[in-house]
Amino acid sequence: MASSRPRARIVKAKGKPPFVQFYMNKEYMAHKDFIQRQMPKLELEGQIKLTVLFEMPMLKSWSNPQKARMLKAFHSKKPDIDNLLKTVLDAANGHIWKDDGQVVELHSAKRYSNTPKIIIKLEEI
Repeated sequence: MASSRPRARIVKAKGKPPFVQFYMNKEYMAHKDFIQRQMPKLELEGQIKLTVLFEMPMLKSWSNPQKARMLKAFHSKKPDIDNLLKTVLDAANGHIWKDDGQVVELHSAKRYSNTPKIIIKLEEI
């Protein structure tokens, strides 16, 4: 699931002026937590070089020969790679590293695969 946009709501507290509160939807937060639970708790503190590969599912309507041709081909449809990356970076904050500002080099790709998954390779530099 790609990162969604924050939503806003007006909060009216008794005896206080109303204010705007921003939040992420429940589905996004559940997905981010699901990803985080699969990550090791490292809490690295140095600079990080990060490579993220998104292995995307093939369409069920494709024939077996078409699936064979598309295996490891680049995936250029939605969701956008930047939104996928944001979800992974958010999940890793305070878990793999202290803050995503530590990521100083980033490489990423989306490819078709028989088994959808996210592969993360990191290196402290």
